[in-house]
Amino acid sequence: MCRINGIWSSDNRLEIGRCCLESRDTMTRGGPDDAGIYIDRQANLALGHRRLAVIDLTPTGHQPMTTPDGRYTISYNGEVYNYQDIRKSLGDVAWRGTSDTEVILHAFARWGPACVERFIGMFAFAVWDRLARELFLFRDRLGVKPLYYYRHDGTFAFASELKALHCALAGRLEVDQASLGEFLHYGYIASPRSIYRHTHKLEPGHWLKITRTHALEKHQYWSIPSEHHESRHYLTETMAADELETLMVDAFTKRMIADVPVGVFLSGGIDSSLVTAILARHTGAVIKTFTIGFEDKGYDESGWARRIAGHLGTEHTERIVTPADAKKILPSWSEIYDEPFGDISGIPTTIVSRMTREHVKVSLSADGGDELFCGYHRYWVMHSLDQTLRHLPNTLAHAAGTALRTLGTDTSATIARVFPGLRLPALKDRLRKFQAVLNGWQGDARSAYPHAVAYFLPQEIPALTGSYADPRPQLDADHLLKAMMRWDLAHYLPEDILAKVDRASMFSSLEGRDPFLDHRLVEFALRLPLDLTYRAGTMKYLLKKVLGRYIPAELFNRPKQGFAVPIYSWLHDDLMGMVDSYLNPDALRRQTVIDPVRVGQTVKEFKDRNGSIAVDRIWLLMVFMMWRERYA
Repeated sequence: MCRINGIWSSDNRLEIGRCCLESRDTMTRGGPDDAGIYIDRQANLALGHRRLAVIDLTPTGHQPMTTPDGRYTISYNGEVYNYQDIRKSLGDVAWRGTSDTEVILHAFARWGPACVERFIGMFAFAVWDRLARELFLFRDRLGVKPLYYYRHDGTFAFASELKALHCALAGRLEVDQASLGEFLHYGYIASPRSIYRHTHKLEPGHWLKITRTHALEKHQYWSIPSEHHESRHYLTETMAADELETLMVDAFTKRMIADVPVGVFLSGGIDSSLVTAILARHTGAVIKTFTIGFEDKGYDESGWARRIAGHLGTEHTERIVTPADAKKILPSWSEIYDEPFGDISGIPTTIVSRMTREHVKVSLSADGGDELFCGYHRYWVMHSLDQTLRHLPNTLAHAAGTALRTLGTDTSATIARVFPGLRLPALKDRLRKFQAVLNGWQGDARSAYPHAVAYFLPQEIPALTGSYADPRPQLDADHLLKAMMRWDLAHYLPEDILAKVDRASMFSSLEGRDPFLDHRLVEFALRLPLDLTYRAGTMKYLLKKVLGRYIPAELFNRPKQGFAVPIYSWLHDDLMGMVDSYLNPDALRRQTVIDPVRVGQTVKEFKDRNGSIAVDRIWLLMVFMMWRERYA
């Protein structure tokens, strides 16, 4: 696991080597073990590399790496888990070392860009063809590893992190108002866009060729199987579970390949418990597991993780996260997430990554299980709404939403008094989202889903930033549940969840791996009949059948909790000073990209503790102002 960058310019006055070095070294945390640079002065091109050594720890794994004939040079970030099989298929090659980097380089020299279709893994890499003067960029199928690129005024640059481009292109980057609107809507910005003009993310499952004239040729080598892809039909449920288990054993154990210690993030939920259980049984090793919890027991699953770890006999480490921990992380938020990023669970993800790095250099997570096997609570809610409202006129749904907004806080407070076990801030947030869904209803839940996952609603954003049009396509699948899973797999998973884990782990020089995102497992899951994924209100039906082969049902048959944090109490009681620092009237007036009056109204509502809409929006606005202070 590493960090990569490069710059290629038609401006010969640009000090290409110095620029590449300075840009590269903004990403030192992601590659503290080694660093390298390659310069082609005739082309005015430089490639940079920061190394986190995981496979082949010797100097033979140093990058950028060039073929013996000097034609091809690679700068590579990631892991290709089947590299040993590919190495064998390449035949008689004079190997210098044992790294997967060298295998990928020779695979490109042998098969060209089509080599990427043979890889099982996570990766983002660049290959320079010195003879043809062509540059190739690749990104893995699901978007586990990030890759940004910039093209404007005769300069092409790329990097694993946006801060590296900010360094290389100082003074050239301008905020894209349309992307800012997307951030306010969803809390992140999806590929191919970024927060800056002329700057893009290479989409998952794509490779890019940049010719000697800096023309771009983009190619898609993999896509999420469509709704109409032929489903697998099984004679029995047991046969389906057997095939799934076999595939998971192979995918999960492949992620243990390393020349350094490996651990697992264990939350106590279905997915991470399954990863841990399969590895504990099938690797023969004592698995190291890592968990964090919260003082607020309404958000804490650490007790369940501890019980599962005890049952599986893992070497378990846990820590309780406090508001004081959040205060220590927040000053670094814009360094960790150098594009506006609103997922507050980045705080505990950063903390568990830091703790884990004290023991191992690689850790497996369970991201993707919810999107592949119907695990989010909102899927069930939207499905139930769709069944209830699809035959009613839109006007009735809109009227119900308006009435709910009018009742507002009084309604949620009354419900909380009747059901004292419910947390009022969380209830307010759910009621607000429910109201937003009703107001966005256009005949079925497909049209309303972007409202269910919104911070600011699409119709509210123009008042903050100017015009805004939601760039995402509507959900497209015959069945609503499949449509929501595919939409999240294409957008929410790579741009929020995977970005969060990659940045948080690499900030602590920890490699994160995602065994559920083996593309073979993804393709299998998306071909399952729906009743093996969601049955009579039971989500992750088939996963639970497999997990029951490893641990007792009483350890996992409980309501899903999710990786949430007590944001309401943190911001109100412990972090109000940061709210005042970044969202005070003077700070808002100094910036020119969001309306200070509208933001001020939201801040006032939050401080008055009125309404259900302020807390997540306050967080989003605060992290944007933190980012702007550092980069814009």
